[in-house]
Amino acid sequence: MNYNYDTEMDLRWEADQARRRKCLMLGIPDMPIRRITTGAKEATLAPADLDQTAASPSPRSRTSLGVALSALTINRGDPRHLGKVMQEILEILSDRNRISIHKEFVDLKGVDSILDIVSTEDGETLLYSLHVLDKLTRTCAREVCAGGAIEVLKRVSEKEGQAPQIISSALQALLGLSFDSECKALLIRHGVREVAQAVKESEPYDAKEVISAVPTEESLRAAEEDWYKVHLTAGRLLTRLGGPTKLTEDVDML
Repeated sequence: MNYNYDTEMDLRWEADQARRRKCLMLGIPDMPIRRITTGAKEATLAPADLDQTAASPSPRSRTSLGVALSALTINRGDPRHLGKVMQEILEILSDRNRISIHKEFVDLKGVDSILDIVSTEDGETLLYSLHVLDKLTRTCAREVCAGGAIEVLKRVSEKEGQAPQIISSALQALLGLSFDSECKALLIRHGVREVAQAVKESEPYDAKEVISAVPTEESLRAAEEDWYKVHLTAGRLLTRLGGPTKLTEDVDML
């Protein structure tokens, strides 16, 4: 049974109405969206049409994004299915037309949903959510910051016993924010530089103490490499934010 049937029908109806309005404004014949393989004759486009098509996400991408966001709410009580939904969203946001897709994701309040999941979930769901935020920082950094991402990512990075993959992913998202001038100032103001310095100088946790590990044998075998990535990402973030503070030196002098 498809529990998303009503949502899919609503999204298709909205796409149909949008297409009709656009055709009416441009004065071109109404050509319904085909949801099956397009024939060779219909697939023939002029170069200008190809450029226009590449500039915006396909109707299928928009529909998939809307359905995936609805599924986040439906599956909040099922971590296994929630992780699969997050993986699907990550794939959609990795599309070659990602700039327009990312903008639509922000307009649909997707950032708020992802931050809520980062604050409450763990394991693979948390890992995929952090990867989604990392993707969005490349194109919508200020919108991500406006949603309160800095404090959420700080808490993930500072959580004692956190899995190294989770820490490095959170730091990577913070690093992505640092490439926007306004976000960089906010990172410094919120004490992210001190967090990066503390992580870089910290020792790896005992594997038995990890409370949010991704349950794969491969990740456990690669623990040493994961911690190397944590310290490497923390070092890059620290450099982006102006280098280490003098707090350690002042404490030593005392």
